[in-house]
Order: sequence, then structure tokens, then C-alpha cells
Amino acid sequence: MTETKRRNLETVPLDEVQGRHDSEALNLQGYDTVSLSNLSLPAFGQQSEAVREVDFDFLEAEQEGGNVPDEHFSEEPSVYRRFTGLLVRWIFRVPTPLRYFTHLTMFLVILGVLSASVIFLVDLSVHVLEVFRIWISSDNFGGYFVGFISYFLTALLLCLLSTFACQALGKEAEGSGIPQMKSILSGFYDRSKNSLKLRVLGAKSLGLICAIGGGLPVGWEGPNVHIACIISHQLSRLPFFRFIRRDKSLRLQMIGAACAVGLASSFGAPVGGVLYSLETTASFYIVRTFWKATAATVSGALIYKLLYDTPLVEAFQKTSFDIGVVDPTELVLFALLGILMGCAGSLFVYCVHQVYRIRMKKLPLTNRYILVGIVASVAAILQYPVELFRLDPRMAINELFSPETLRVLSPLQVFLLLVVKFPLVVVSVGLPIPAGVFVPSFLLGSCFGRLYGELLKLIFGDIIVPGGYAVVAAASFTTGVTRALSCAVIIFEVTGQLRHLVPTLVAVLFAFVTGNIFNRSLYDTLIIMKNIPYMPYMRKDRTPDMKVSQVMIRECISIQEYSNPGTLHEILQAYPEFSCFPVVNKDGYLLGAVKRRTLSTLVATQSPQLLMNSKLDMDYGDNEEFPASSGNMADDEEEEEDDSVHSSDTHPTASLNRNDSYVKTKDINESSSYSSPSLVEVPKDVSPLLVTEDTQLGRVHFMFVMLMPKCAYVVNGGKLTGVLTRLDIVECGQSTFTTN
Repeated sequence: MTETKRRNLETVPLDEVQGRHDSEALNLQGYDTVSLSNLSLPAFGQQSEAVREVDFDFLEAEQEGGNVPDEHFSEEPSVYRRFTGLLVRWIFRVPTPLRYFTHLTMFLVILGVLSASVIFLVDLSVHVLEVFRIWISSDNFGGYFVGFISYFLTALLLCLLSTFACQALGKEAEGSGIPQMKSILSGFYDRSKNSLKLRVLGAKSLGLICAIGGGLPVGWEGPNVHIACIISHQLSRLPFFRFIRRDKSLRLQMIGAACAVGLASSFGAPVGGVLYSLETTASFYIVRTFWKATAATVSGALIYKLLYDTPLVEAFQKTSFDIGVVDPTELVLFALLGILMGCAGSLFVYCVHQVYRIRMKKLPLTNRYILVGIVASVAAILQYPVELFRLDPRMAINELFSPETLRVLSPLQVFLLLVVKFPLVVVSVGLPIPAGVFVPSFLLGSCFGRLYGELLKLIFGDIIVPGGYAVVAAASFTTGVTRALSCAVIIFEVTGQLRHLVPTLVAVLFAFVTGNIFNRSLYDTLIIMKNIPYMPYMRKDRTPDMKVSQVMIRECISIQEYSNPGTLHEILQAYPEFSCFPVVNKDGYLLGAVKRRTLSTLVATQSPQLLMNSKLDMDYGDNEEFPASSGNMADDEEEEEDDSVHSSDTHPTASLNRNDSYVKTKDINESSSYSSPSLVEVPKDVSPLLVTEDTQLGRVHFMFVMLMPKCAYVVNGGKLTGVLTRLDIVECGQSTFTTN
């Protein structure tokens, strides 16, 4: 075929080719016969590329009326080619909802498997460190004193390495991680998104390994929740799961499911993990998240079952109490135990708060390395004399849960364990290291309960089973600390013990009510202490009956519908912190909102000469007083930001500088020093969140909690009169992770 004829054929419109060969099958370069009328070629590429796929010799022979060479007719296709062709046609004919469901299920399964695997590797690393420290501190290396020195030095080194990892890789890895996830799920993704970076995953894992391996009495369930959320966020950045990243609501649902996976993979408790994540991280719960969280936690729990059945690490042992139905009169004793555990949990939260306040005063001994070194040294000195004190806390919990008489620990040692661990846990939770509180709470509660049960056994005889009281107290004390009723379900799944079902529920309920009388949960207290923004809490100087006009900002920066590029350029340079601007007409009526990125692109397109002497800021500020739009600053996360404009649960936002002199729209547009007389229409989103001046603040607060916008525009008769930001309503301010 000549080049001229080939070029002519290449330019044949696709619809003409389809019209001429609608009822005929074309052989597409070795693939099975496919009809062009049934195959959507543009789905595979551009139309010109699709036309080039056609065999040109075949078309030329047909056009000239000649005989088509025999080699252009394929012989009987092989079984493999038939199967491949059928598979390709089936894949591209799968309905979109089915493809969506398949991809989403794959994401959830991968999330559960990866999270459980990483959590197991962290746990295995901790176990290896503990075995190594026991080995070098044994009598084989020179006696008791040499063993103590070895144990002390390794504890000090590992704990210092833990805080160094957090300082070097990411201070967001410090603490539990659950408060940050609560903030993200309440709508402050832009303020806490640094907690989901990959480097934070490394800091969290390494810091947790060194902290627990160094002997500090901290838990791993909170850090595991954080680890699972980071994995979920990073998975959503893969091209295959881009649809999750583009949908803000779905992205938050996946983070909520990851919270459940983190806890379920820590204890092998899928039901308790889902319920616990619902109680501790969600300000409200989307019902569609429930099956997603369940699917992810089941896959994570299966991996937990497979890995923890090996003798590599210690796991919680199942318990079995040889008792019948609990006597109703004994429920009074369990209710009293729940009240005591609620008071003890409140005391624990209060002590953590006071210790954190002391540390924030920046005294000479509150430097991160000095503080961690002191606590690690004290922990090593106090825990070394009794071997079980320095082993995996699950071994002590299994001993305390035992239905039999204590074999390793005596009641006196249980009391000493409680006296030693309680202050150490209180101090360790506030250290600049990854630290959870669930397992330490289990340990402290089981100590309380075992002593309580042993005392009752002395009074009432053998009808009392102290191990059962230890199980009930572990759940109720943890509830008193976290204010999560799902602790009862977790204890059922961990121990496999259902004979104390009713007593556990009774004690947990009393602990929950008692704890709420005195203070908030530990996670909410940490949110307040660390100044992490959390939407459900209204500011103390706001009441639900107040009007929007009483708290709104009346002066706001706005842009006219038709503006010249010079004016837009000047506004962008004058207010680099602003992420979005309201758009009004010449009469001041609100028409919509425009993002900073859109304005920057418009200026660069219309007047590129303005960029010669200055550079536009294409990013968004992180200060809450200039709230960023719903997307991220990074270019690789631009899809998140672009999608959020059209999302049903978010709106573009405007922002105000509370410290600058506010300039009205007319003054801005008339003050431009650039000579650009041509006007361009400003593109805008026409669906921002609007409220009137007479709207009650309680209703607006509910809208902010449910829709998660960053501000709302206040209008009066359609005219823009002000703006209401999140900080005008929410109690907490800017999120900080600062330590000395």
C-alpha cells in the first residue's frame, strides 16, 4: 500500500468506518473477532488511534473491489484466544456499580491484610527486643548487678531512640494517634493531614518498637490505629484506587474503617474493633461505613489469627470459668466495682492532664530527651526486681485472668504491680513517644479486679471467682478511661468469656456514667491539651441560641464577577494566606466562590507578563484563620481538592485575616496599579454554604459538624454581609505537636 493511500485511510472518520462495517467483523491485529458496533473504541484511546488499529491492507483491498488476501482471515481461533476475547469483552461490559464494588472490596481486603501484617511485624520486633534484653540481663553475664546494668542501659538507649525517631521523622507520630484521627474525621483533614504521611508511619513504627521494647508501660492499640490510617491514606494515593481519593466522603469512610482495622488487628476482635472505632473516633457515623469497616476488620482479624497462632509472640489466652449463672445479688458487687473503676479511670485522666500541664511549662527537666531518659531510668529501676513486671503485659494479664489460684504472682505482688504501673503509665502516656493506653488500662483494671475478687473471696468463700472480677474490672476501667462501652465487647472477644456477660455490661455502664460525672475521656482530654481542632465541641463563649450576626466577621475580601487580571494578581499577592474568595456582582450580591488555584491559573493564562516580576502562590496556608480549601497543598493531591468542590458534603470556603485591615470589594478593585483594562469573567462555584444573619448558632454548628465546611457565607437578601469560619464556633484552635 502506498503512503498516500495509507494517510487517506488514517483520516477516515470513525463513524464512517463503523457505518460501512457495522454488520461485519474486523480482525484487530491477532485478537479475536470483535464488532465495531459493539466495541466502544474511544474507551481504549483517541479516535485516530482506534482507526490506526484497523488492518489497512484489508480496507484498501475492499475499497478497490479486489479480493481480500486469505491471510487477512484468521483461521479457527485457539481456545486461549477465544477465552481471552470473551474475558476482555466481559470486563468492559461489567456494570460500573459492580466494578466500583469490586475495587472497593479489594481496597478493604488489602487494607486489612497490610495493616495486620505491619502490626504483627511491630509486635514481633518488640518481642525480639524483650527476649534480647532478658538474655543479656540474665545471670549468665556476671550476676544480678551486671544484669541490672545491662537492662538499665538498653532501656535508656531504646527509649531515647524512640523519641529521637519522632523528632527526626515526624512529631505527629508522638502520642496515641487517635486524637488526630478524631480531628480528621470531624472535618479537619487539612489541619491534621501531616499525620498521614509515609514518614510518620516509619516514625510511629520505630518509635513504638523502641518504647515498648525499652520497658515503658505504654500500649500499642492507639499507634496501631494510626498506622492503619496511614496505610489507608497511602493506598488511596495509588492510581488504581484514585476514585477513593477523589471522593472526600469515601476517603473519610476509609479512614474510619482503618481505625477499626487498627484495633481489630491488635486483639483479633473484629466486632469490638468496629464498635470501638465508632465510639472513639466518629463525631457522627455514616451507616455505609459499617460494612466497609466490618469487611476490613474481618480480613485483618484473619491475618491476626494466622500469625498469632504461631509461637512467635505472646497473645491473650482464652479463659473459662466453671460457674453457672451469676446470682442477681452478686450484680450489686459488680455494679460497685464499675463505680470504683469509673472513679479510678477519671483519676487516671486527671493525672495525665496534670502531668502534661507540668511538661508544657518548659521547665529545665522537661526537655524531651531529659524527660524520657528520667522516666526510662525510673521504669527500669522499679521493674527489674520482679521478672513479670518487665515482661510482656499480656503475660501478667493472662495470669490475672486465670480462674485458678495465682501461680506466678502473689496478691502482694499484684498490689505492688498496681502501685508501680499506675504512675508509670500516667507519665509515659504524655511522653513525646508513640504511646497507647488500652493495654495498660487492661493491666491496671485487671490488677484492681483481682485484688477486689481476692478480698471478696476472703469474705464470702469459694463462691467468688477472683479471675472473673479481673476480667470485668479490666473492661470497666478501660471504659472509665476511654468512655467506650465497646470495651465490653472487646473483652468478650479477647478472652472468649461470656459467662460474665451481664456483670461486665453492668460494670461497664456504671463506669461510663461515673466517669462522665467527673471529666471527659482521655482522648478528648488529649485533644484539648494538644490544642487539636475538633468540631463537635462548641466554644465556651458561644451558646446554641446565639445568632450568626453576633459572631460573624462582617468585613470580608471579595472579588467582582468581572475583574481584570491585574486586579486579581494584586489580590493574590496581597493576601497569600487566603485559599478562596467569594465572588459578587457590582451590587454586592453573592454569586459563588473561587479558589486561589483557579485565580492563579486565570491570571497566568490571561496575562502571563504579570508573572515576569512576581510568582503567584499556588498553595494554601495552613493557619486556621485562613482556612484552606478542601483539597491538599501538594500537587499530587490536587485531585482531592478539585473533587471537593462538587462533593455533597463540602463546599469551597473563603477566609479572612483577623489581624489585617479589612478592605471592601470596591476598594480592592479600584486600587490595582496594573494597567490591564480588559475584564475577564471569574469562574466560580455556585454552591457555597450560605446562612442568614438570623440563623441560630446551634443549627449552624450542626451543619458544620455534618457537612464539614471550613466556613459559611452570611447573606442578607442575597447580599454578602460577612463570613463565619470554623474558629468562630469550634472550641479548640490550631493543632500543635510541639515539644521541647
